[in-house]
Amino acid sequence: MHTYFLGDAEVGSYAADLAARLVDLGDQAPGTWVSLGISGDKMTAEIVKRVLGTAAEPEAVHSVAFDRTKREAISRDDGDLPTDLGERSVLVIDAAVHSGASMRHLVDVLNARGCRSLLSYSLVVKITSEFVPCYFGLMIGEHDRAFFQLDRIPNNRLLRKAPFGAVRMLREDDIRREPDCLTCGVKSIDRMTYGDLWYDTRTKGSHVYLYEIGGEIAGYIHFKRTPENRLFIDLIANGTAFQGQGIGGVLMRWAETYARAARMSAIDLWAIEARMGFYRHHGYEAQDGRMDLGGEGEVYHLMRRRLLYNLKPEDLHVEAA
Repeated sequence: MHTYFLGDAEVGSYAADLAARLVDLGDQAPGTWVSLGISGDKMTAEIVKRVLGTAAEPEAVHSVAFDRTKREAISRDDGDLPTDLGERSVLVIDAAVHSGASMRHLVDVLNARGCRSLLSYSLVVKITSEFVPCYFGLMIGEHDRAFFQLDRIPNNRLLRKAPFGAVRMLREDDIRREPDCLTCGVKSIDRMTYGDLWYDTRTKGSHVYLYEIGGEIAGYIHFKRTPENRLFIDLIANGTAFQGQGIGGVLMRWAETYARAARMSAIDLWAIEARMGFYRHHGYEAQDGRMDLGGEGEVYHLMRRRLLYNLKPEDLHVEAA
């Protein structure tokens, strides 16, 4: 996973280049511009100020949002999109195209209103996008991220509040701890010793990370990579003395960070029925899968979190004609 940071200078340079290309179009330069979303508005403003007083200066600029549920373009300013575009040439502008679904649907709306001459631009485009703009600045990978015009560059953050501690890998000397396991209130997990976890890391390609506070293990997470290029969380445990303090969230954020950095497509886990709300809070959705372990007294459900901006399957593929 790569992260790209585009400051004012870089964004301005991309905008200046596009402005020059629009000016070169002369009479063919689009007179109607449509910006998509708030970030699209920012990019549009950068380009507009560079074409003022030229043949490429737009006659009208419309700001819209796209409602994916209703598949409707919703005006975000005082002027609605013309219902009949006729022979008008239109330029659609966004700042970042991920799946391409929003821009594709917006273009469908414009075509339905009679548009027969359309150009499109995005500062950033993911290589897996179903829609490819006519002009674009930076092409990035499926799992990459891009930030632009930030006042400060965000650090990754696992901890949000106390109790503060350390996240680290399980070590061989942890198997000699007393007690030799973490009690969390789930029978099957309470029986799992640190020795069992160490065995999994040495023989099954598993990874175990601990959350340690003052030398005491407060929780841990156990996960591995699957043949389908997904991360599977085998278990997550939070000691009874530390429950309700956000430690589970710290470990879940680390698993997501690990999976994104390893370019995995999703994270899977089997959630105890009573804990499904916790996982939904972290972006997981129930799948077709249910498991009753009988004597355990718990019912488990398969859940998944997609890692490509949590896009739905229908957002990742072009619909059949």
